[in-house]
Amino acid sequence: MRAILGPQLSAVMERLIPLLVGIFCVMLTLLPWGTSTNFLVPPAFALMAVFHWALYRPDLMPPVSVFLIGVYHDLASGGPIGLWALIYLFTYGVVVSQRLFFIGRPFFAIWLAFGIIAVVSGLIVWTASGLYFGAVLSPVPALVQALVSFVLFPVLGRFFSMIQHRFSSPV
Repeated sequence: MRAILGPQLSAVMERLIPLLVGIFCVMLTLLPWGTSTNFLVPPAFALMAVFHWALYRPDLMPPVSVFLIGVYHDLASGGPIGLWALIYLFTYGVVVSQRLFFIGRPFFAIWLAFGIIAVVSGLIVWTASGLYFGAVLSPVPALVQALVSFVLFPVLGRFFSMIQHRFSSPV
């Protein structure tokens, strides 16, 4: 990619790719999933992206990018402002702080860690949404989202790895 764009533009693009993928993942999450009579809970695509880049290339996704993805998700979803920004920053912080532990571990350990993050994030969203709307909401959609995200993480993780290897220089 460097030969095509030049070194300066290529370096900027390398840093923008994770942010742009994160924004795209938010849009994908907010698409109407299902039919007009049967709504399906979408996977937490952006959570997967934040987790992936925090683990494998935190240099390409700094906290400010994570915050921007979260604020975009908050504004686009119409939920409590700051909720997704907080969740994504929490995820980023946990993953970056444990990064050395996970590097070199089998994928199953990383997948399990993502599953725990997905469940915790879902419970935070459920609790905060209930407080925000002043109602007791069913936890089922949050738990289903965590489960679907967990199941799809290997596929999306592979996709993020392909993007990472295609558009970024080796560490």
